[in-house]
Amino acid sequence: MNNRWTLFLYQCLKRTGLPLLLLVTFAGISLARSGLAQEVLHQPVSLNVENQDLKAVLNELSRAARIKFTYVPQVIAVENKVTLKAQHERLDVVLDRLLTPLHISYQVSGQYIVLRKQTSQSSTSNPNQPFETTADRTITGTVTDEKGEAIPGVSVLLKGTQRGTVTDPQGSFRLAVPDESAVLLFSFVGYKSQEIPVSSQTQLSVQLLNDETSLSEVVVVGYGTVRRADVTAAIASVPMNELKDMPVSNAATALQGKIAGVIVQQNNGTPGSTPAIKVRGFGSISAGNTPLIVVDGNIVDPNVFSLLNSNDIESIDVLKDASSAAIYGSKGSNGVILVTTKGGKIGKTRLNLDVFTGVQEVTKKLDVLTSQQFAEFGKEASNNAYLDNVPGASVNDPNPARPSSYLRYRYPRGEIFPWLNFDDPAAVAALPDYRYQDLIFRKARISNYQLSVSGGTDKVRYLVSGGYLSQDGIIKKSSLDRYTIRANVDVNVTSKLKVGLTLNPSYKSQQEVQSNGHWGDNGIINSALSAMPFAPIYAADGITYSSQTALAAPYNYPGITNPVANINEYNSRYTQTNLLGNSYLEYAFLKDLKYRASANLTYSGYRRNAYRTSRIPLNQLLPPNLAVGTIASDQSISWLFNQIVNYNKTFREVHSLDLLVGMESTRLNYENSDGSASAYANDLVETLNASAGGATSRVSSSARQNASISYFARVNYSYMGKYLANVSVRRDGSSIFGSQIAG
Repeated sequence: MNNRWTLFLYQCLKRTGLPLLLLVTFAGISLARSGLAQEVLHQPVSLNVENQDLKAVLNELSRAARIKFTYVPQVIAVENKVTLKAQHERLDVVLDRLLTPLHISYQVSGQYIVLRKQTSQSSTSNPNQPFETTADRTITGTVTDEKGEAIPGVSVLLKGTQRGTVTDPQGSFRLAVPDESAVLLFSFVGYKSQEIPVSSQTQLSVQLLNDETSLSEVVVVGYGTVRRADVTAAIASVPMNELKDMPVSNAATALQGKIAGVIVQQNNGTPGSTPAIKVRGFGSISAGNTPLIVVDGNIVDPNVFSLLNSNDIESIDVLKDASSAAIYGSKGSNGVILVTTKGGKIGKTRLNLDVFTGVQEVTKKLDVLTSQQFAEFGKEASNNAYLDNVPGASVNDPNPARPSSYLRYRYPRGEIFPWLNFDDPAAVAALPDYRYQDLIFRKARISNYQLSVSGGTDKVRYLVSGGYLSQDGIIKKSSLDRYTIRANVDVNVTSKLKVGLTLNPSYKSQQEVQSNGHWGDNGIINSALSAMPFAPIYAADGITYSSQTALAAPYNYPGITNPVANINEYNSRYTQTNLLGNSYLEYAFLKDLKYRASANLTYSGYRRNAYRTSRIPLNQLLPPNLAVGTIASDQSISWLFNQIVNYNKTFREVHSLDLLVGMESTRLNYENSDGSASAYANDLVETLNASAGGATSRVSSSARQNASISYFARVNYSYMGKYLANVSVRRDGSSIFGSQIAG
């Protein structure tokens, strides 16, 4: 075992270099101690848990044995309920008793116990426990280098998905794939990536070839680039070759599962919506947790991802720690995401067309009560509450004899609506069952068309692209149409002077629905899940929307708003126009000394017109049923200008110095206005001036301006490519704090 781990440590050290040297050294010293695994596993532990999650039990063992467990959550079902009793027993005995029935193996690695799923799978399952859907096939294999030595830590990814794994210390891996058409991607720093079709194979032997050029690749950092081999901070790059194969309408969605420590959460299903992005968890409660987004030097709102064409993105780099983000000062306290868009390449004119189309739908609708189940449980709940709280009560007492209380002692017994009688089995069996989720959700179409033209010479390089996205929402009536154009040109004026310009206008038009929120605020999803399943959609005339209030009020049930009416009788159109502009000038005074000035412009304007008709029926929580019209507009324009001097030189072939000094100034102008009106004579005209008397019920507006100036510097030093140092400093001043502080 010691020989195997020695080989593993040697492989890690050889491939990851000095940044991992101290960690591996101390781990090697620890592992070299004879009998460490036995020492860990022979510890006595005591534990008494019953019907708890496996995760909680592992946490208890971790505290008792002073060791940590590590596992892949997607593979190990830590939600399984387990019962375990141990009184001063050895840890290995306890682990065998705990994990063997779950088909989980374990192995000691330093101060960690690594959990893995065993090859054999149980043929039975407990319906009360989470289960893992097995794929048609499981692929196993090993990954080696050109010398045949195992490579640990290689990323193995199922192409076009976010499903993957990494190789273990022996270079072995195991991954479930759906069918023979699957393609696996193998990648590791310092080696050329490989794509291998699975076909009919179940066992793969993969050999990765050295790629010396990969360590010479550059990654984008604040206000510049560095060689990947010289990176000392926590900087991660998104594999763009995988991003282009993913049919997503928002580039931020494709980041999910691609970078360790970056959490991407889709908060709603609105077409084209930008998910919430967190870098290394949640940094602040009051100051927000959103990372700084920089596109081609422009500091932009995170929602700009919804206006970017994913095919226009050249690279996405994430600055995850304080060392890498320090150059941005307090703005980068939650991490920084740097987006670089594509430019023209030297060569003949190239025309590229990319089209995808598909269908989206809800993966699983929630299970709710049928009308018959609602009648059964509603009757039982009312009788139980009545018997428990009213002395001398009997289940045979009629509704008039029962108090009218918020505890809902009464239930439908045919006295108001003859067809609604929970005491009559025939009436219960005849109750209609409206599946409201089926009435609000749909299979939604999505189509994306992207066209680009690029080319250039050693003097001029250009790229022009355009895109159109059409996406229907999974909730009926919601939709998105997005148009993007991007033009980029770079010109080498002389051997020392280079200039460039990028313009990226975009426009989107969105039909909105009130999908989120409580049913009392006309939230569609919540009302569909909360509605009584037998409540009709329309009144007897088949035109007027029915209200659940009449059915619910006599029995103190909530009068849920009609979800179908909430869709059809709410009209909201949202439009947004954006422009990102970037121009730069770069002059090389000397081979190693360059000056760069850039000016960036960001414009954003949106308008929302919404109207709720008078046809939406009443409920107990809403005010009188009046039509309401609202309008809101918002626009902002910001400028960013920076000047940077960069000195990069290597002395005596062993000392490399990269010095950057710069200043940055910004200015923002923002204004918005909104208004609302009610008491419309009819629903034919939805503008605010069509309300009764032309009077608006509310009008407001606001505006603000601010400016800032910053100075920053960074020094990167490398000795023989082995010993690296990075120092960053920044000073910010803002008009928000007044002249005495901002200067």
